[in-house]
Amino acid sequence: MLQIILLILKILGLLFLGILGLILLVVIILLVSPAVYRLELSGEDTLESVKGKLRFHWLLRLVSGEICYKDSTLTWRLRAGWKRFGSDRENRSAGDAGARKEKLPKERKNEPQGQHAERKAEQRAGQHVEQKAEQQTKRAENAEGRQAEKKKSSLYERLNKFWEKIKYTFQKICDNIRSLVKKKERLTAFIQNEVHKSAFFKVIRELRRFLKTMLPKDADVHIQFGFTDPAVTGYVLALISMIYPFIGEYTEVIPDFEHKILRGRVYVKGRIRAMHAVSLALRVLMDKNVRTTYKHIRKFKL
Repeated sequence: MLQIILLILKILGLLFLGILGLILLVVIILLVSPAVYRLELSGEDTLESVKGKLRFHWLLRLVSGEICYKDSTLTWRLRAGWKRFGSDRENRSAGDAGARKEKLPKERKNEPQGQHAERKAEQRAGQHVEQKAEQQTKRAENAEGRQAEKKKSSLYERLNKFWEKIKYTFQKICDNIRSLVKKKERLTAFIQNEVHKSAFFKVIRELRRFLKTMLPKDADVHIQFGFTDPAVTGYVLALISMIYPFIGEYTEVIPDFEHKILRGRVYVKGRIRAMHAVSLALRVLMDKNVRTTYKHIRKFKL
């Protein structure tokens, strides 16, 4: 009897270990398997000429999709296993609904004349009731207007109310200024706290590391732009120069300070793994300063 019980426990233990190993294997596959994407975008001066396509797949194409923009129309398709979704299916369902609506008037024509006459009588009765309701509402509005005219206050009372409003508004503005000064002091003290500053720089470092893992594997970007005001072109170029160290390897940017122009092509191909996002979350949450700052943020009130 004892041997049978031990054998059953052994089998249950093996089953449990097998299920646990299978779950662990699935989690590892989900974390390690990359989501591959490819973006193609091009345009020539006008918004109508812009066209682009984004394709992606994950888990050996078990999940895949495509988003396409062309001729000012956005279409999309998604496949998850054996299930398929897409904008073309929505258009089909809308077309079927429209066809059903078109059939309704044809069916009404085949109705007997008696039912047709009854429907007309009901419509007339409904219109008559609506006209009566409109007349009653107009009378009520006229009566309210007369009462409002009778209740108009004197010039002195109106001036007194106006002065009270000005005093109330001025007092409210002064109270808001005082509260803003207090909020600024509290916010400055919160930001300048050493623990909070350390947590902030920790999050920034981890985000930069995470963004490096998301850099595309292959890319080719060529952009030529210019505005009517050369100053605006310079501002945009200055903004691009801030991120140029990260994208300059495969990017060509040509500013035009004399003509208004916007054209270019973009080709980006890369992959994203879930394990990088999980690693980011774990490194951030393991930091004591970050956890302390999060607790303080939840309790913080301006």
